Amino acid sequence: MLRRALFTALLTLAPIASAAKDKVGETRLALASLEDGSMSPTQVANRISFLGTEAVATNAMVFALRQLVDTRMRNAFFEVLAQIATPHPELLGPATIAARTTDDLGYRMNGLRVLGRLKDPKSVPVLTPMLSDKVLGVRRESAKALIAIRSAKAARELLAAAKTEDDPETRALMILGVGKLGDAKQAKGLESLLESSSESTRLAATQALCMLGQKKGFDAAKVLLASKERYERLQGVMLFEGAPSKVAAPLLTPMLGDAEVQVKARAGRVLAQGGDGRLIEWLVLESYKASIDDRLVYETELEQLRLTDDQRTGILKKAGLK
Repeated sequence: MLRRALFTALLTLAPIASAAKDKVGETRLALASLEDGSMSPTQVANRISFLGTEAVATNAMVFALRQLVDTRMRNAFFEVLAQIATPHPELLGPATIAARTTDDLGYRMNGLRVLGRLKDPKSVPVLTPMLSDKVLGVRRESAKALIAIRSAKAARELLAAAKTEDDPETRALMILGVGKLGDAKQAKGLESLLESSSESTRLAATQALCMLGQKKGFDAAKVLLASKERYERLQGVMLFEGAPSKVAAPLLTPMLGDAEVQVKARAGRVLAQGGDGRLIEWLVLESYKASIDDRLVYETELEQLRLTDDQRTGILKKAGLK
């Protein structure tokens, strides 16, 4: 029944080129392998990611889920979707049901992860009450999903939850989420956390304030960036991890000339991830010109930008180096 449902779903796709058809066929076989257990959900998700057919697979699984009643297969599909799902209008309802389930923690966690991948603001009212759930994993995954959705409306709830969260890692995640969501109205609440007895809480609050472009965050960053110690300057750069480049640029652009390659390479990567495409080119060119040891430092930062070989080649050709 599963194989038939998936086959039917994939046959309904619009006409596609031969190479794409081959990938669709491989996707169908990967999904069907869940039925006989020849591949685990994670293996299937990895295969789909390799093929680049996440949207095709999501469509097929949504179609099959309409017909499936087998709990094992439903759970297996959700485990795959938690890793590769793309936005789909018919997936929000099933994912919400999964996220609210209380008798199957694995299914519930995958439902929360799917909601994060869907990035639908309609999920915010579903997720915010779960920030105070008795299960730590549910609180953490709810926070991650809200941050992924990027709805500023969730910032106040994240900050409130952080103030009562007893797990340091989850508390820091929530605090950083407030910064990522970009709601400057939460700055005062973040400043109150700067007096916390927890070092991780203070650091997360400082970073969140830097993301929001707030003076108290910048003041702390300036002290670290002016330090004679490389480690402290690196710490200052990392306070802008996740910040838009227009916010981070005034303090991080001067660090591109730092004497330590670790500091300037890290500053370039943080600015590039913040949206300044020029720094991607700068990192590629600096890596190309660097000594072997320094090149390893640049390449460590460039790995996080996930450039393709074609992108690298294009940058080098533009600079007349290829």
